[in-house]
Amino acid sequence: MNQNARKNLIYSIVLFLLVLVVYFFRSLNSTPADTSNFTDANGLVNLSGDFLGQPYLILYHGAQKVEKSSIDSLLSVISQKTALTSPTSDLYRLNQNDTILNPSPEWIQFIKNAQQDHDQSNKAWDPSLGPVHAVWSFSASGARLQDSVDVGQVLSKVGLSKIILTDSLIRKTTSNLSIDFTDYAQGLALDQVSAYFEKSGISNYFLQLGRYRLAKGVNEKQELWKSKLSYPGDSLGLRKEGILALHDKAYASAGDFNTYYTQDSVKKAFQLDPRTGYPVNHGLLAVSVLTSSTRKAGVLSESLMVQGWREAMALDSANAEVEMILIYHEKGSGIKLYASPELRKFLSFPVQ
Repeated sequence: MNQNARKNLIYSIVLFLLVLVVYFFRSLNSTPADTSNFTDANGLVNLSGDFLGQPYLILYHGAQKVEKSSIDSLLSVISQKTALTSPTSDLYRLNQNDTILNPSPEWIQFIKNAQQDHDQSNKAWDPSLGPVHAVWSFSASGARLQDSVDVGQVLSKVGLSKIILTDSLIRKTTSNLSIDFTDYAQGLALDQVSAYFEKSGISNYFLQLGRYRLAKGVNEKQELWKSKLSYPGDSLGLRKEGILALHDKAYASAGDFNTYYTQDSVKKAFQLDPRTGYPVNHGLLAVSVLTSSTRKAGVLSESLMVQGWREAMALDSANAEVEMILIYHEKGSGIKLYASPELRKFLSFPVQ
């Protein structure tokens, strides 16, 4: 090795050792940044984390403070009941067994609430629809059923009403019944976080998890909390971004107006009806529901995607506690946008 090469090698080694020393010194004199919990100059607190595979966002301000660990502990109680793949969860054990002896009163009440929501939706909302989803495929060219499949036989494995509850047991009348409460639990989780905030004296907050939003009071600028949403800019469905001001309401969305197939000159969503086992036969492509709780908004948005836009408008006229945004296709008229009259002043875009 010549003299210049030896000098370059020694210089490289010394430089590398200096870098290691600087890194080691900084590591001893600093702590990792926690980006999941911070407060900005306006007093707005930001909490973020994960619940059942979905990120959550919590924003709030006020004199009272809550710890992220308290939120995660609250959410953990729900996930222990509803996690699909955890052998210790109540739902996992129910999906694996026909009978559960001596279930907790909380788990019995959870299923009772779900059955009530199922019944009140006229059975249009059903989290046990998995076997039917498995035999259908959707694409822009249409809905396709697997060859030689008896839909009626598959549908016999579906239905929350096929669970019998007593104080001492939970029994499935169909052994192949399998339930996915993931989405339902997310709606319930935001309701429980909201109740926790109210109990803690926090009245200005915004919660977001998956397709759910829940807002109370005002933001740090003393304005209504705002959420982005997409809407069709024309009858062809050109996607535009708008803003919805949430006025002390829970919100849930379902469907996508840019994902559809065309049948009999009507654009139809990739949506199955749990009551028939077949795709829906109407033009409702997307729906957003605002009401008093995220649990209710979630169930209602999913059930309306099954029932259709005419039933949705009828409900909107009959129920003052529910507001909605509908995006639908009517034969011969293109894609249309509807919003509850009382909701339109909270939208950043006009609705005809």
